[in-house]
Amino acid sequence: MTVKLTGVRDFQTQMRKLGSSFNEAVENGEWVTAQEVRTYAIKSIQEASPGKPVKRQRQSGKGTRPHIAAAVGQAPNSDTGKLVASIATDKIESGYRVGSNLPYATYLEFGTKKMGARPWLQPAVQANRKKLIENIQKVVDIYIDRLPK
Repeated sequence: MTVKLTGVRDFQTQMRKLGSSFNEAVENGEWVTAQEVRTYAIKSIQEASPGKPVKRQRQSGKGTRPHIAAAVGQAPNSDTGKLVASIATDKIESGYRVGSNLPYATYLEFGTKKMGARPWLQPAVQANRKKLIENIQKVVDIYIDRLPK
């Protein structure tokens, strides 16, 4: 039995032409995926999760206000909008990081001794995991299409 591979030389030629642009293309594919993870996380918080009504202290410290506490295992419900506003994508040495700098973001994600987890980031990563390779492939294809013929 024999197997014939075709197109390998063309592929190798295209990769040589891409040169250092290949790394840029991969990085752009990573950035696109990081933005998709960020968007998914934000939407999951902004969509009301089922839960139970609770009273929350007003930020002014005067009185309470109603809030629907999301059920354990569901994304947290937006209350003040601070969590959503804090979700950012940062460039790091090995790629991109999506997250929040708010201390309570971690408590919501993983829970505490007194509160069950209301994950918002891990589900976003899982939902977009397969898109990383797809996005890198799409961006590399765009770079290849831009090469002089």
